[in-house]
Amino acid sequence: MNTQMTAGLVQTWVSVVDARGREHLEARWVSPAPQAPAQTHVHAA
Repeated sequence: MNTQMTAGLVQTWVSVVDARGREHLEARWVSPAPQAPAQTHVHAA
């Protein structure tokens, strides 16, 4: 899969089925998936 990143968006190819049932690839600009925050442990005093 070929991807590019511009202005905070990622261009990726997705499989799309049109109204006639034909499948093809389209380039889409999407927001990247948010990264899971690092887990930190807080201990109450």
